[in-house]
Amino acid sequence: MRVQPDDLIAGLPAKLIRKLLRHNRQFLSVADVTNVLGLGDEDAARLLKNLETQKFIKKNASAPGVEKTWQHTIKGGALSNALFSAPVTRLKAESALSGLMDRVKEVNGDRRLLFRVRRVVVFGSFLSESATVGDLDISIDLIPKESNRSKHRELILAHANAAELNGRQFQNIIERLDFAAQEVRSYLKGRSRIIQLTDCNDGVLEIAENRVLYEDPEKTPTVPKAIGPKVRLRRIKGCPF
Repeated sequence: MRVQPDDLIAGLPAKLIRKLLRHNRQFLSVADVTNVLGLGDEDAARLLKNLETQKFIKKNASAPGVEKTWQHTIKGGALSNALFSAPVTRLKAESALSGLMDRVKEVNGDRRLLFRVRRVVVFGSFLSESATVGDLDISIDLIPKESNRSKHRELILAHANAAELNGRQFQNIIERLDFAAQEVRSYLKGRSRIIQLTDCNDGVLEIAENRVLYEDPEKTPTVPKAIGPKVRLRRIKGCPF
């Protein structure tokens, strides 16, 4: 999604609404609006209702005991990733895409990284015939390189602990568990101002025209069954078998 800084959404500049959605990429509450935008409770609740009407957010039915809690929709997620920069030429977009695909190969071949890229899908303005392109919208599917879930979790936490010793700060366990995957996403993005990454399972591919650029031929690894030691059977005297 590409919007202009002076565009209005629910009566406020798009840049402020994007800031609010980026504050928490999953859930929003009246308290979030108050903290981020400085609105009073009534105005905050009214803004959330307007954003719900415009389908940027929806009520979060899975939040027990919390009445005024919302979660992002696909449209809201697109706005939180929106850029305010000018469109680029198709040639520059193709160059950025080529660099991304090179980094996909590097990620999959680097043993130090704990995830590999199984799928890369492009959607959005890149698939149009326009001479200029807005965001280079890419969905990726990351899967663990370690097939054993328990061991994979141990590796993730050890990786986060090592990063913490080097100055990385984590707010909670969720950030620790997501650090290894986020590290891969950041590397794939390569500081490009036009590449916008989403996950293949976030729903956007269900409503947007898309094209698969890469699909890892390697099957998802499965945990091998434990094979016990061979048992040597002693033949009983007189037994014909």
